[in-house]
Amino acid sequence: MKYSPAPIGALFGLALPEVRRRVVRNLRRIHGRRSAMVEQLEAMETIANYAACFAEAIGSQRPDTEPRVLVHGEERLHEALRQGGVVLVTAHVGPWDIAAQLLGRSLGADVIIVMEREANDAARELQDRHREERGMKVLHVGRHPTDALPLIAHLKKGGIAALQLDRVPPSGRVVNVPLFGEPFRVPEGPFVLAGLSGAQVLPVFARRRGFFDYELSISTAISVGRRPSAGELQVAAESAAGAMEAFVRDCPTQWFHFSAE
Repeated sequence: MKYSPAPIGALFGLALPEVRRRVVRNLRRIHGRRSAMVEQLEAMETIANYAACFAEAIGSQRPDTEPRVLVHGEERLHEALRQGGVVLVTAHVGPWDIAAQLLGRSLGADVIIVMEREANDAARELQDRHREERGMKVLHVGRHPTDALPLIAHLKKGGIAALQLDRVPPSGRVVNVPLFGEPFRVPEGPFVLAGLSGAQVLPVFARRRGFFDYELSISTAISVGRRPSAGELQVAAESAAGAMEAFVRDCPTQWFHFSAE
């Protein structure tokens, strides 16, 4: 488990040229164009990093594993929770799948992971089963406009709802923001949800430093009005995207944004 995921992931990268192309597109957002060799090597490194993070997420309940976690800005999360619920926004960066779990465990907080349904039912069932074994609650949204209604009550009770910034549900509304100097779409939902519930938006991102060794960075909380205007939603979304950009710039080969957008 410690040594095999990365080379296995690299082999999959060799067999999946379209995924490599998407990774190169993301790396060019950050660095601009570089030599083809450098871009392909970093694309392979990104896919290998993804394999390592995925394997550790699946194996995190093993009795012989205890994640080491360094948290920056934990006081910001405590302060936000003292004021009510928290809409935690993150991205497919590093061990993103267990970042909310680790925070919930350390704080004793009630965390719900909000995700779009996987297109493959078998894959969704496998991942959900492992998440539930780790004590994570998962709410799938995207098929019906009322899917997210239970989250409002959850947040009003002081809970945490964790959502992705770099994945837009097909039926969801979006906010266009700049990311690395290029247009990028983020979901409007997290910011509307914060407004409806009175919660604060808190950008949180994770990176993998080694085998079950992680670093979490908690950014400054973003306040959204109870009835936010389009302009207020824009400002909040740009602020969250700015926090994501700063983090991804520091660990570009751990940004696992493999979608076709």
